Amino acid sequence: MQRYQILTQNEIERIHETSLKIMENIGIVFNYAPAREILAHHGARVEGETARFSRSLVEENLKTVPSSFTLYARDPKKNVTVDTRHIAFAGTSGPPFVLDLDNGRRAATLNDFIKIVKLCQNMNIDIQGYIPCEPTDVADDIKHNVMTYNELKYSDKPIMGSVQGYDSSMQSIKMAALVFGGLGAIKEKPVMASIPCTLTPLGYDGKSSGAIIAYAETGQPQLVNSLSISGATTPATVAGTVALQNAEILAGIVLAQCVNPGTPIVYSASASNADMRTVALTIGSPEDAIFSLVNGQLAKYYNIPCRISGALSDSKLMDSQAAYESTFTLMMAAMAGGNFILHSAGIIETYNCVSFEKLMIDNEIIGMIKRIDKGVEVNDETLAYDVIEEVGPMGEFITHEHTLEYFRSEFYIPFLSDRKNFDRWKTEGSVPIERRANAKWKEMLDAYEEPELPADVDAALRKFCGG
Repeated sequence: MQRYQILTQNEIERIHETSLKIMENIGIVFNYAPAREILAHHGARVEGETARFSRSLVEENLKTVPSSFTLYARDPKKNVTVDTRHIAFAGTSGPPFVLDLDNGRRAATLNDFIKIVKLCQNMNIDIQGYIPCEPTDVADDIKHNVMTYNELKYSDKPIMGSVQGYDSSMQSIKMAALVFGGLGAIKEKPVMASIPCTLTPLGYDGKSSGAIIAYAETGQPQLVNSLSISGATTPATVAGTVALQNAEILAGIVLAQCVNPGTPIVYSASASNADMRTVALTIGSPEDAIFSLVNGQLAKYYNIPCRISGALSDSKLMDSQAAYESTFTLMMAAMAGGNFILHSAGIIETYNCVSFEKLMIDNEIIGMIKRIDKGVEVNDETLAYDVIEEVGPMGEFITHEHTLEYFRSEFYIPFLSDRKNFDRWKTEGSVPIERRANAKWKEMLDAYEEPELPADVDAALRKFCGG
């Protein structure tokens, strides 16, 4: 897919220079002492809780970040290469509420969590999100382990793990190691991504700092992330927000590389703007798409894989607003050069809720984008001159062997969309897309087949969950 560039190279370099100026003169707060000690040992100037970074410290550590890595899955056929060219789609992460046409909006439960993991197992999702929804019926002290266990049990795709501090992160990593042959094995072949997030503006709390250190020590990939709200937590300009946000992300990258040079990193920026009528975050805005474009260019400037958020909407239900906002944010994420697209399906209500019906509809959009991203193959066979000559003027191609050979690979076959003529659609009940989506997710759950997990591994994993 042709990548869309919204800024010139000179403008990207000016943002980079401003970020370095912020890091060196203003600094980044780390309220986690081990993080400050590591940074100070590697040359950062630490005063109190504030670390200041020289240009050389930043640029030398950027050189050790790999431009590609493989995220390994229980099923080797589902391993995912994360690099600066290809797109991997990941599930949702974080919503405390769920919504479906049968039961309406409600607090998410572990049962909802498991359902979404199962659905993503058979969707166009390449990587499971860590928190497809947050189960409110699980005790907080074991919730991170319960979520990790159920990801590992019900999916054989790559997964994401806890970022709730050093200890909980290590527990997630050790659980994954049980499945993949131990800590030594996963350090060579990483299996669990994380998404530690900054405390905007210009800070990291102990949970995210600890997570960065834990995942770096064990060689696991991390999406060093900043969720900035332009006009609220960052300046009310795109350029100012990106410069500040970039400084935060670079600081987290430096910390990870100081711990373990070569730690796989995904540049992860998820800025959007505040709706100044309410000062609330909005994610279905054109500014969100603009931030995606700029952040995609910055990641390519550093030659680091880029995370961008996908099918986003501020709508409160699966309606036309959710459809058009999700389509342009997901498409723009692909056009921006996103390599790890998080929240690829299901999100509504500004990250607060996941819709079962929207999971299905967004899955259709992902399928279409994957087809567009595949591009066009031009050779003698696809140009089909001999076929055109054989059929000739006023002929037909539908019964030709060339059509039978190519249509499955050339044409996207809909997962959910209705393409029947009006009379047939009406005869079959005039079912709207939301109702078809409702039936589809139930059908997918009925057809789900659990991947095999050895009984001894299952028992060892359960001990982390108190069982």
